[in-house]
Amino acid sequence: MPYCPQCHTEYQPDAKECVDCRIPLVEGKPEFCPRCNEFVSEDDTFCDHCGLLQPEIPADETPECENHPDVDAVGGCVICGKPVCDECAREQHGRIFCESDDHLNLHQGFVVAYTTSTDYEAQMIKANLEGAGIDTVIFNQHDHVYFTNMGMLALVKVMVKRSQLEDALEIIDALLADDELSGDEDENEGDTA
Repeated sequence: MPYCPQCHTEYQPDAKECVDCRIPLVEGKPEFCPRCNEFVSEDDTFCDHCGLLQPEIPADETPECENHPDVDAVGGCVICGKPVCDECAREQHGRIFCESDDHLNLHQGFVVAYTTSTDYEAQMIKANLEGAGIDTVIFNQHDHVYFTNMGMLALVKVMVKRSQLEDALEIIDALLADDELSGDEDENEGDTA
C-alpha cells in the first residue's frame, strides 16, 4: 500500500498524492525504529533519531566501527552519523553518540532543523538562517569513512539552537516554498517557448 514519506499516513492502493503534504506517495509500508518508534526509511542503516543499527540490515552488511575496523557497529552517532561499537558508543537519554564530548553537549543545546543528502542545500539553508541571526551548525555524514551500502544516502544535518527552532523552521519552509515556486515558473517558461 502507498504511504506518504513525510507524514507516514497510509493510503488506499489507488491514491497517488498525500492530501495533507501534497507530495507523491511511495509504495510499501512505513517502518519505525524498534527502540524509539520514530520513522526510518528502508534505506536507513541507523535510526536518525536514536542512532540504533536497524535490525533489517543483513549481517554481512553490518557496518564496522570507525575507530575499530574489525568490530561491528551497534549504532551511529545521532549528530555526525559515525558508526560506533559497544566500546565507543555513549548513550544518553536513549540516543547513541560517538566519543566526542562536543557532540553530546551540542545535542543538549541544539536540535535538527533540516536534513538533506546534499552539501549545497545544507549550506544554502545555513547561510539564510545565519543571515536571520540564527546560530547554525552543519554535521555531514559524508565526512566519515562510510561503508558501501550508504552511498549518497549519507545525511547532512542542519542544526539550530533549541530556542530558535520555530523561527528556523519558518525560514526553511519559506525557502523551500520559494524554491518550488521558482521551479514551477521555470517549467512554465519552458512550456511557452
